[in-house]
Amino acid sequence: MMIKKFLVLTILFASILNFSQEKLESKVDKRVEIVSVVFRLAGAEEYSQNDNKKYVADINTYFDAYKNSEIIEFIKENRNKNGLGYDAVMSMALHLSFKNGKFSLIKEKENSLDKRWEKVDIKRFVCLLNQFYEKTDFQKFFDNHAEEYKKAEIEYQTSVLSDFNQDWYSKFYGKKANEDYKIILGYGNGGGNYGIKIHPEKSKTIVNAVVGVWSFDKDGNAKFDKNEFQPLLIHEFNHSFVNYILEMNGNTLKLENSGKIIYDLVKKDMESQAYGNWETMINESLVRAAVVRYMIDNKYSQKDIDEEIFIQEKRKFLWMKELVDLLGMYQNNRKKYPSFESFYPEIISFYNKLAPRMKTIIADYEQKQPKVQSISPDVWNKNDVDPAIKEITINFDREMAEGVSISIGSTGKEHFPLKKLVGFVNDHKGITLLTEMKPNTEYEFVLTGNKFKSKEGYPLKETVIKFKTK
Repeated sequence: MMIKKFLVLTILFASILNFSQEKLESKVDKRVEIVSVVFRLAGAEEYSQNDNKKYVADINTYFDAYKNSEIIEFIKENRNKNGLGYDAVMSMALHLSFKNGKFSLIKEKENSLDKRWEKVDIKRFVCLLNQFYEKTDFQKFFDNHAEEYKKAEIEYQTSVLSDFNQDWYSKFYGKKANEDYKIILGYGNGGGNYGIKIHPEKSKTIVNAVVGVWSFDKDGNAKFDKNEFQPLLIHEFNHSFVNYILEMNGNTLKLENSGKIIYDLVKKDMESQAYGNWETMINESLVRAAVVRYMIDNKYSQKDIDEEIFIQEKRKFLWMKELVDLLGMYQNNRKKYPSFESFYPEIISFYNKLAPRMKTIIADYEQKQPKVQSISPDVWNKNDVDPAIKEITINFDREMAEGVSISIGSTGKEHFPLKKLVGFVNDHKGITLLTEMKPNTEYEFVLTGNKFKSKEGYPLKETVIKFKTK
């Protein structure tokens, strides 16, 4: 699954990590880079982002002569037939080994290659990948970027891992773990982040976190904002201590009824985050609540903690505050609940009691969300708007906080009429914007809840504004 810089987090780990004293490090991996390159050349949208402009330009220049290689055609054909994309691509990359100048599929104790590869001629893929590696002299391309890879690794270590509290997990969950964990910087992956587990035949299971690289300074060096990237890491570590418990002791059956009731009420929002079933929703909400407990225990500011809860509620985990409090009760009663597994019956009880209240919780939340009341002059959904209008004011039904978040609509940049923000007016119940429009043209923009919030902190109900000039 994929996340982008403004997206929700969708990486799913279902394993237990090795929280030893071994120092976590991040690395750029040749397997990840070559597989992401061939899928980029094959037109895979999720591997074709251009945030890393210099690197993308180098890829285009270096591999332009090979864009019709046999492996590219092979990928195009099988991508359409078998849905090869997103985490399936990285699953293949991390199920490869590289020895003596060749890639080969690793031998596993338990097959964990993504199921989308089941009907693909994998031997053929690996053979064509080796041909591509040799013909393009991919090693040369990889070596040419060794310095910038190293800078990215150091930047991630400094910005994200330097104060990451590994020990918190074993203390919080009441158990040690016995698998290896690796952080791989997907330098050519853009905003994609993936969790890939493999079971090598003669060694420990490895959980790979493939971290997308999407932010760069003016010189093209990778940057990792701690406030953005560390929560991703905190989040993913929690998955490894949470997901497996749902499948223990008949827990799935005990939660199925309430899980389905809750999921059906927030299905649209969950599906937009690639959470396609109630089981994923349950695990995701527990992980997100655990992230808040991590923040509390590691002395994050109350502002940051409140913001994290706000973000989760906006994603329609509307029970987040209650769940965070429940996990606080767990922490305060460790003699009674020595491990998270032993506390799980309380979690089941929580969701069973939540289900019949969800309609009321949703209605209450939506009632508290600010809404667009009108636009002055009245252009909304009109087909005869005067193109000479140079200023509009968006009127809200209540007082708003300072943030502003306006997106280009589905019709594209050419149909975006806004030129400049003037500012809030009418005691923060309105916002004035300068416009520039042409005759006989359709215009569209979207007011979102990313930054638009009420004074009380509730996100604006997303609103699409459309109109046409005469």
